[in-house]
Amino acid sequence: MRNENGLSWNSRAKFAVAMAGGLLWGVSCVPVAPPPDDGGGDGAPPTYNNTDDPTNKSATYIGADACRACHSNINEMHSIHGHGHKLTAVQGEPPEFPEEGVRAGVPDPPEGFTWADIAYVIGGYTRKARFIDNEGYILTTGVDEVDTQWNLSFPPNGTVPSFAAYEPQATTRKPYDYSCFVCHTTGAKPQDEDFPEFQDNRPGIVGTWEEPGVQCEACHGPGSHHIPNPEARDIFVDVKASACGTCHTRGSDPNIIESAGGYIKHHEQWPELLASGGHADFDCTTCHNPHRSANYDLANAIRNQCTDCHEGYNLALHEGKTYVRGDYQEVVSCVSCHMTYATKSAASASADVVGTAGRMGDTKTHIFRINPEATSFSQMFTQDGAAVAKDETGQAGVSLDFACLRCHNGIGNAESFTSTTILSDVATGMHEKFVMPDAKWRSGR
Repeated sequence: MRNENGLSWNSRAKFAVAMAGGLLWGVSCVPVAPPPDDGGGDGAPPTYNNTDDPTNKSATYIGADACRACHSNINEMHSIHGHGHKLTAVQGEPPEFPEEGVRAGVPDPPEGFTWADIAYVIGGYTRKARFIDNEGYILTTGVDEVDTQWNLSFPPNGTVPSFAAYEPQATTRKPYDYSCFVCHTTGAKPQDEDFPEFQDNRPGIVGTWEEPGVQCEACHGPGSHHIPNPEARDIFVDVKASACGTCHTRGSDPNIIESAGGYIKHHEQWPELLASGGHADFDCTTCHNPHRSANYDLANAIRNQCTDCHEGYNLALHEGKTYVRGDYQEVVSCVSCHMTYATKSAASASADVVGTAGRMGDTKTHIFRINPEATSFSQMFTQDGAAVAKDETGQAGVSLDFACLRCHNGIGNAESFTSTTILSDVATGMHEKFVMPDAKWRSGR
């Protein structure tokens, strides 16, 4: 794992490591905090002089173009990230995305609409797209009587580009209000009695923003005071997971991992992390470079691999394996099982992909633990299916139909299991059963 100049942080990371176990149910870890980098410095950890004032002393917004003038290296990374393409204004033609976004693109609006009818596209870069009409309302299937969500290609779960229903139960037009766009834009401001504004004077957009998409100042605050004295480094930086959790949490309580239809809801990474034992104390930047895309620049987006902390940890008979299902291939790694696709943003896998017992959404979960006693997803969620269940210590675990049966289902080249009892027996303590002799970090030690 290296910084932007190719300098390895590994020796420093190892020095800070205090990892005391694996990722199976009931085993805890202690986090490692790698030196942060600002996406292109000289390899030395930067100094952050403002970690508590997101207004930057009541500064005003200057726009991402002004930031790019000096931070061209970070802009190059961010331009590929999904944050900047969360909301795109449409000028009578399809939205344009970077060529690095190989799955990105929205060729047409929903049936019965032309691009002249669309003001903005929400997303369209990683998983799905939704559409805002010229009056500022989000198109829904229930009101517009056509499929209004465009699902992008997602090879891991077999999703092919197509339209799908979005809110078929809707009976009234859906405003694009602050609760939606606060995490899709920069400088979002809600509407109230003192500020009765509508973005672009569109009645469906209740409130305003400075820029569409999650641009620089969405996370770093307004930059007008930074320009005259950049050396002061007093632009806002908060590396705590709770800062990212402002948007990467769906509800008001980060201790609840919301779910629906047998999948975790998307944008729940912080509540998932909080329910992941020793990893709960991680910052998002422990593993992620926040400026780089984990979808389209994965090789550079991850600062710490699992094995940087779990050094020498075995892959429990999965070492050197490649899962193959038709044209799809996946080199099996730690995250194949421990960050499986238990979350659904746009589409889930059909039985043609995962069999009748397997289960697979389209977004990796940050619940790293696997519960070998939970053979079915129904055991992973609360009885009403509205949240992920937790044990008495507040920790969650992924069920085996997500972690194992998405591959071991008889469809690809992975061996299938004849019963869930056998599967549970194999999964229980499997890193201890299949320990490599040179492993330095082992479950239970």
